Amino acid sequence: MVPTTVTVTITDASGAPVDNVHVSATGPVSRQTLSIDTGVARLNSVKPGDYRLRFEREGFITLERDLTVKGGSPASIDVSLTPAPPAPPAPEPTPSAATNAPPGEAQSVSIVDFLEKSHFSGKDPQRVDQLGCTASAKTTLVQVKDDQPETSQKDADEVIYVVGGDGKMRLGNTDIALTAGSLAIVPRGTVRALSRKGRSPLIVLSILSGPPCTK
Repeated sequence: MVPTTVTVTITDASGAPVDNVHVSATGPVSRQTLSIDTGVARLNSVKPGDYRLRFEREGFITLERDLTVKGGSPASIDVSLTPAPPAPPAPEPTPSAATNAPPGEAQSVSIVDFLEKSHFSGKDPQRVDQLGCTASAKTTLVQVKDDQPETSQKDADEVIYVVGGDGKMRLGNTDIALTAGSLAIVPRGTVRALSRKGRSPLIVLSILSGPPCTK
């Protein structure tokens, strides 16, 4: 089996030659080359057999063609490349729900006074009071008596500040002791749970940031 040369002529849709086209051949042997300014590319020392030719150039759609090479006879093939369609324009950013939500009311709350007026009693496992509501955050005061089940926020980050009492937080796979003044950062999607320690409720301030607040 005598190797031969494969000559490829590459043009665009108008018939003009296309240079710098990467031409590769896969078959009994592998060959690759680039087309010159006349649109011609040559693959040398190609053994007889069936080949898959691939033509790649930026700005054009990649093309593949089959070619059978016979021993001792030079082979040639003409191909026409189609320009690639222009990339679609980047989509306009969609305003977030928080951007269109009302900004909320400015207010100041004394937590000590609030707790004196809203003493936690009864058989409920916890008491939750909303203290503030803005376009991108919700602030609540949570008084925990019974252990909370594990929960997570899919689209909101949470900051927890311990106002009073002792307890424990299950944060992901870690248990964290909580005392007055403790601060915990809970990224969205992170599982967390709260439990009290002792007779007094665990009192925490929870700030959820991300989606608009709904009263």
